Amino acid sequence: MILTKFLSAGSNEEEAIKFACNLSTRLFFNEDNLNATENLDIRCKSSEEADKLNEMMWIFPKDVLIPHSLTHEKDEKVFAEIGYPGSAFSKKDSKTLINLNPDLPNQISDYLFYFQLVIEDNSSLRERAAVTWTECVSMGLEPTFIKN
Repeated sequence: MILTKFLSAGSNEEEAIKFACNLSTRLFFNEDNLNATENLDIRCKSSEEADKLNEMMWIFPKDVLIPHSLTHEKDEKVFAEIGYPGSAFSKKDSKTLINLNPDLPNQISDYLFYFQLVIEDNSSLRERAAVTWTECVSMGLEPTFIKN
């Protein structure tokens, strides 16, 4: 079964992007004891959000550089690939997904670990994440919610 966690990631897109950078760092350095995480996919809502995250990962967290690239750059040597609906992630084993997009991705079965970031905007992004939670439950994934 896919380990599924919904994580409170702030109240807006900028906070969620920084949260994704921090979570990527923790996963890269195995700070969350997810030993099977060898590759990370980060799914954004749009190409614009993917570009913002890509730029942020070069400078945040300070003094840390996680090997990453956008999916269309096709760099096989990176730990993290950044994409969005319509882009194709590399086919690799032992993958983890960080989903900045509030909607459930189609290829969820490709992952060992699934982190759904929840933007608590008291509006549509939070509501869409709630729909994703319901879809996960109906799939038998047993998600947990962690408020930071």
